[in-house]
Amino acid sequence: MTEPQVTLVSASVIKVLGEYDHSFEIDSADGFVILYGPNGVGKTRFLETINALSKLSGPSLSRLPFESARLEYSDGTVLRARRDSNFDAESDADWQQAASVLVTLELPNEEPIEWSYGNDGFEDFIRNNLPYVPINDNYWEDPNDGEVVHVDELRDRYHRREFVNSSVPDAMAAFVATVPSILIETQRLRIEEAIRGPRGAAWRVSVGSKQRRQHRSRITDLAASMRTRVTAAQTEHSRITQQLDRTFPNRVLESSAVANGLDAESIRERYNAQNSFRSRLGRVASVALDDALSLPERQLDNWELNLLNLYLDDAEDKLAPFEVLLQKIELLEQIVNSRLLNKQLQVTDSDGLSVRRTGSGRPISLDSLSSGEQHEIIVMIDLLFNVPVGGVVLIDEPEISLHIAWQLAFIPDVKKIAQLAGFTFVVATHSPQIINDEWDRAFRLGPPEVAFS
Repeated sequence: MTEPQVTLVSASVIKVLGEYDHSFEIDSADGFVILYGPNGVGKTRFLETINALSKLSGPSLSRLPFESARLEYSDGTVLRARRDSNFDAESDADWQQAASVLVTLELPNEEPIEWSYGNDGFEDFIRNNLPYVPINDNYWEDPNDGEVVHVDELRDRYHRREFVNSSVPDAMAAFVATVPSILIETQRLRIEEAIRGPRGAAWRVSVGSKQRRQHRSRITDLAASMRTRVTAAQTEHSRITQQLDRTFPNRVLESSAVANGLDAESIRERYNAQNSFRSRLGRVASVALDDALSLPERQLDNWELNLLNLYLDDAEDKLAPFEVLLQKIELLEQIVNSRLLNKQLQVTDSDGLSVRRTGSGRPISLDSLSSGEQHEIIVMIDLLFNVPVGGVVLIDEPEISLHIAWQLAFIPDVKKIAQLAGFTFVVATHSPQIINDEWDRAFRLGPPEVAFS
C-alpha cells in the first residue's frame, strides 16, 4: 500500500476534564499507539476532542471539556483549538454549557488561518422548546416515541436555518479532508441502534413530520455493500477487457519483433503468478478470463517472448480492479474465521457476505449471529473498506465486545489491516490483554500513582 503523503504524528489536549494534560506521538515506523490509564482521567474525552478537531466539528468542540488542543502532521502542519470556557466548573453539567472555540491552521510557510465557532443557540432552542435529547453531535431522539432525527432536519422542520454558523475556511476544510478521522466509540452499537432502530433498522421519512423505520440490519447492509464492491470491480474488468481486446491485434503488429531483456523464465514466473491470482479470484467472483496457456518447454523465440509479454501486460491490466479488493477480502476472511467457532465467513459476488457451518456447510443467517460476532465483522469491514487512505482511526475500549482470546489478537489484526488499508490508529484501553506485548507503544494517561485498571 502506498504511504499517504500526510499523517497525524502527535496530539495533545490540555485540561481534559479541566484537570489532565494528555499527549502522544505516533512513530511512523509503527503507525499506531495505545493509550491506557485508570478510570476517570478522560481517555474517551481525549479521543473525542482529537476527533472533533480533526473534523472541525464546532458543536462538539464547544461542549467538550478541554482548554486547548494541538494536532501535528507529518508535513509540519499544526491544527489548534482553544475553547473559551470556565475551568472552575464544579459539575459535569457546567461543562455541557457551550463555549466559543477558536481553531487555527498553521500550514508550513504560510500565514495561519483562523476560524471561530460560537454557540449559535440552536441546541439550546432544542433543549428548551422540543422534546428531543441528544444521542451524539448530529442525532437527537424523542423519548416519547423513539423518533431519531438529524439536527439539520430539525433546523428545516422548525425553520431555524438562521442558527447555522459561518462556514469553515476552504483551505482549512481542504486540509482536514486529507487526514480524515474515524472514531469507533465504546457505545458505537448502541448509538447505531438508536439511529437506525432495533437490529440496525434504517430510518425513512414517511407521511407527516415523523419518520418510520425500514427493518434492515447493519450487517445485511454490509453484505449488500460487499456485493456492490465486487460487482463494481467486475464491471471495470469488463470495460478494460473490451478496450484491450479490441486493440490487441493492432498493438501486436505495431510492437517490436525483438524482445528487449525478456527471457522465458521471467515469462513463466509471471504466468504462474497470474494463474495463482486467477485461482484465488475464482473463489470470490465470476469473471470471464482467458484460459491459462501452457508454455512449451522448448526455448522461445524473441518474437514469441514479445507477444507473450504483451499478452501478460494486458492480463495484469484486466485483473487490476480486483488486486487490492481481493487482498482485503482475504484478510477479512482470515481474521474473522480465526475468531468464529464452527462457522466460516466467505465473500462472493452472489451473496456479498455469507456464513456457513464448518461441518455441514449449512448457511447461517447473518442476523442470527451473536451481537459480538456481528460487531467484530462490522468493525473489521469498516476498517478494511471504509477508512480512507491516510486516515486516523480512534478506537475506544475495544475490549468491551471481545473475550480474552480476541483481545490478545486485536492489535495484531488491526496492524495488518492498517498496513493494507493505509491508515494510522490510536487505541484507548483498560485491558492489559489488548496491550499484550506492545507496551513500548503504549502511553500512560493520568497520575502515575493511581493503579491502572
